[in-house]
Amino acid sequence: MELEKSLNEYLEKIDTSLNPMTACERVDSVKEIKSEMLELHTRGMSAEQILNRLGNPKELAKAYSGEAVAKSRGFSWRRLSAVIAFYSLAGFGGMFVLPITGLSGIGFMAAGALFPLAGVVKLAAHFMGYEMKEIGIHIGSYSASAIEFLPLSILMGAIVFVLGWLFWKLTLVIVQSMRQTKKKLDCI
Repeated sequence: MELEKSLNEYLEKIDTSLNPMTACERVDSVKEIKSEMLELHTRGMSAEQILNRLGNPKELAKAYSGEAVAKSRGFSWRRLSAVIAFYSLAGFGGMFVLPITGLSGIGFMAAGALFPLAGVVKLAAHFMGYEMKEIGIHIGSYSASAIEFLPLSILMGAIVFVLGWLFWKLTLVIVQSMRQTKKKLDCI
């Protein structure tokens, strides 16, 4: 049947575009789209009308990928892979903005966690009789002692970590704004 063939081809394109997502998320997304297709078909829409309503399969896949990213909260490696998958579908606009905000967020959060660690290492080395001049704060002629450096490193780490968290949140806001295509299905 021609209707089923064109709709199945569309679903295959969606599935291929969603390949970077987890298998469970991909299957759920394809099932939801297929369910909407069947609903529209029972309302009397032709395959061509359904496909026109759904639009470009890559754009719809981008919307579903963006929704998968937006659903979960916080940072995780799984979520990072979802952002990367979304980025691969996001097109030209996402090619510049998402890497800057996403990588800045991850980098700042990692640096924020390392600052206090550096303070602890410097203090421990100081108590063991070693001076680590490579680690520290040097402003003009002032150099923070190992004991002064620990609270400063904790404060700096917190500030840098929060900055990274804000960049990560900005990344999620951008992803949410880019997933507007899915609203075509939500309006049915």
